[in-house]
Amino acid sequence: MPMSPQLNRATLILSGLFILLLQGHSSMAQCCSTGSPVGASTYVGVLNKNTIRATTFFRHSYSETYFEGAKPSDDTQDMANNAHYSFSGLSLEYGVSHKLTAQFDMGYFFSKVVDFRNPVLTDHNGKGLSNATVLAKYGLYVNTAKRVEVTAGLGLKFPFSREPMKAPNGTLLQLDARPSTNAFGIVATLMGSKEFSDFYLRAFIQNRYEYNFANVNEYQSGQLLINSLFVSKRIIPRFFGIVQLRNEIHGKDVQKGEEEVNTGYHLMVLTPQLSYSILGKWNVSLLYDIPVYKNYQGKQLTPQYSWAVSLTRDF
Repeated sequence: MPMSPQLNRATLILSGLFILLLQGHSSMAQCCSTGSPVGASTYVGVLNKNTIRATTFFRHSYSETYFEGAKPSDDTQDMANNAHYSFSGLSLEYGVSHKLTAQFDMGYFFSKVVDFRNPVLTDHNGKGLSNATVLAKYGLYVNTAKRVEVTAGLGLKFPFSREPMKAPNGTLLQLDARPSTNAFGIVATLMGSKEFSDFYLRAFIQNRYEYNFANVNEYQSGQLLINSLFVSKRIIPRFFGIVQLRNEIHGKDVQKGEEEVNTGYHLMVLTPQLSYSILGKWNVSLLYDIPVYKNYQGKQLTPQYSWAVSLTRDF
């Protein structure tokens, strides 16, 4: 059976965006992945049938201070000065039906560096493709009249390579400098939203759970639970202010059945965001992450700040 013009057009757009990204430059250890490099978009619900949404973003994150528990650590001799990464991602969504949306996410680390006081230990070349995710989102309850939506999602994380990245001298990159977990995983999401049209205000809660399997070296990244509360308010026509409070709980990593000592954390982040709509088609967003609570098991390098800029377009 031949494809409909709408479906054929959607397929061409999806393929084109994916190829462009590969031509441009065709969860990770904890200090550098804290505040995992998701995009800046707050569009998380299901799409209308045959609608395509493309979101591309760039994120930079910087980590500096060591914590033991909920307090900074004074004992940082021979530790890293800082860690930082620059990451670009692409998210593509397609409305299969009124209630079902398919989503594909992928990204690339331009750099992922752990800068030690001893330059011999510093890894500067942690760059490459991160894990990708294929996700199906279903609208459990979608009421356009009342502007209420409850959506659940289930998906698969997969690596582009199962082999951990190596340094030029042939040794394995440190865990904190690798761009990928090199392991498969499972993702589950649950989102609820309510729009108050009279006040030009929208509030929603998003929950995300990730379970990672072990890689070929029998290293397994800990389970991750993220709960986010968003409030979006129109300031002037086409210009929106958004505030997010995000709660992250990361379980301990496991190596060959044994828990790793300096892994596992509880982090809360406040994220103000500005969003502007261009001609009602393009949406540009800018956000800044501010950690407001840190509690780390063992001794770990923790985030100071993170910022991201994104561009979203519906077709």
